[in-house]
Order: sequence, then structure tokens, then C-alpha cells
Amino acid sequence: MYAAKKYMLPKLVRECGKCLSDGLNVDNVIHVLEHSLHLDDQQLQRNCLKLISANAKALLTGAEVLSASRQVLEAILEAEAIPVSESVIYETSINWAKHHIQSTMPGETPTDMQIREALGDLFYKIRFPSMKPTEFAEISVRNNVLTAEEKESIYYFLVTKKIVHPMRFPTERRKGEEVWVDRAVNCISTQWHTAPNVDAINFTTDHDILLTGIGLFTGYNGRGYDVDLEILQSADSLFRKRVTVPYTGDIEPFKIVLDEPILITDVVIYTVKALSNDSIGHYGHVCQPVCVKETVTFEFIRHAESRSTNETCGQIPRLYFCCL
Repeated sequence: MYAAKKYMLPKLVRECGKCLSDGLNVDNVIHVLEHSLHLDDQQLQRNCLKLISANAKALLTGAEVLSASRQVLEAILEAEAIPVSESVIYETSINWAKHHIQSTMPGETPTDMQIREALGDLFYKIRFPSMKPTEFAEISVRNNVLTAEEKESIYYFLVTKKIVHPMRFPTERRKGEEVWVDRAVNCISTQWHTAPNVDAINFTTDHDILLTGIGLFTGYNGRGYDVDLEILQSADSLFRKRVTVPYTGDIEPFKIVLDEPILITDVVIYTVKALSNDSIGHYGHVCQPVCVKETVTFEFIRHAESRSTNETCGQIPRLYFCCL
């Protein structure tokens, strides 16, 4: 790619970028991102950051990121779509600084001041004001990487959402934080068909997202129920698990967290299928076939195997996701 750029061969540059993108995986993405930044290939950078977002927890808590360059860490800290809590991003930054200090001064235990100096302006890319108050309290009580004045300003913002002193930390949450879409508009509390019962719905989106969880209605008449939950793309199973949905007496859906976020590509049809082994206590009497959340439009479509659930009524009322 370097040679192709040097000798102005744009077609070869694109082919090199495609080859690198096709070969991306969690083991090499930090390394490839390093080169994409050096070569200023923005499409390859976007592909790297998308893969990092899809595997954010594993990559940000792994060893590979600790050896990354300052430029790579900056690209990650500036990314909007990172579906982990800001405290994970903070811990990654602190561990990166410690690693770089110890690589130049073996055996040294870095001080808070050394960590702050090692991070420099990168520290101001951590979004402390977007944290939950309890999350920030756990971080700030353990060390003095933040100054007393910075802590006071952030605490004040967390409580009042007002800025009283100049604050260099971004206050907006990352778009990659989890949200959900509800397709059920009107819900009824009553027995939803006898078990076993297959409820399934197809859906598409108009933007790439990370699917992080499925909301199902809870049990009936004081009992929970076991459900075999599956997510498919065509005939390929992307997730399959048996879980127990409790009886809560509440119409609020019960969240089933996916083991790992699933990348949902725009326009492609995906299926959520739930085989319940006991009665369900609620159903969506009126559901929307088209729902909009954040900047993402979901379209729900009837699935051939579903006995009762369809695009306008039934089970599977909620999808949890992160924007990309």
C-alpha cells in the first residue's frame, strides 16, 4: 500500500485496502489500525474501528492495546461507537500509560502524576462527565490522576448537568452506549398461547448496529419459563442459548444479554426466534412494523415459522443495541 501510494496507483491502493480489510481479526486489528493511520487510509481506519467496536470489551481489556502507539490510542478514545462503559475506556488508558512508563523504566511503580504526564492531552478525551455518579465515584476515590478541581467540576456536572468551571472533558455520551427499541405499543397482561410455542420475527435496519440483547415478556400465573432463544441470519445461527425468564408480574420485558454483541449489517434480514416451554404472561396487542430509535430505522417482518407473533402483535417486544 505504501508503494502504491508513493507511485500514485489508486486502483492498487484500493486492492491493498480491501485485502487488509478482508483479513482483519481481533488479533491483528490494532496492528493494522496503526498502519492505516500512518498511511492515512480512512476507509481502512473505519473498518478497523468498526471491528474494535464489535469486540470492544475483549480488545480494550486485552494485552494488544497496551503496546499500541499514542496515535492508535487517540483514534480509539475519539471513537463515538464504543459499546462499553466509560470506566472501561478509562482503565484502558491508565493501563496503557503504566505499560509505557514501565517499558522505559522497568521495575518502576508509576505514580498518578507520571500516569497523567504520560497520557498528556489524551486524558481529556476520556468522557468522565458521561459516567454514572457511582461509576465516577469508584474511579475518583482510588487515585489522584484527576485534580481536586477537576473532580469537583465533574461531580457538579453529574448532579446538575451544568458547567460552572471551564471543563476540557467531553460531556456527551458515546453513541455506542446501549439503547433499545420497543416495537410493542400496547401490551396486554394475559396468557399468551399454550406451550411449547415458537415466536419469531424477522427484522432489518438501515444502519449497521451491534445487537446486545433481546427483551422477552415474563412468565404467567406465578411461574417463569425456559426459552430456547436463537438469532439467525438466513440459515446461519449467530446465537443460541436456553435461558430462564422469571415471573415478575410486571409488563416490563426481561432482558436476555447476548454473550457477545452481534454485528447487524444494514438491509440484511435477521431473525429472532424464541421457543418457550411454558406460558407467557403478556403480549404486544399492538406492535409497530417500523420503529425508529436514535438514527436507526427497524423494519419488522413476519416469520414463516411463527405461530402467533408477527409484525403487528405478539412476543419479542424489545431489541437492545448500540449504534455504529
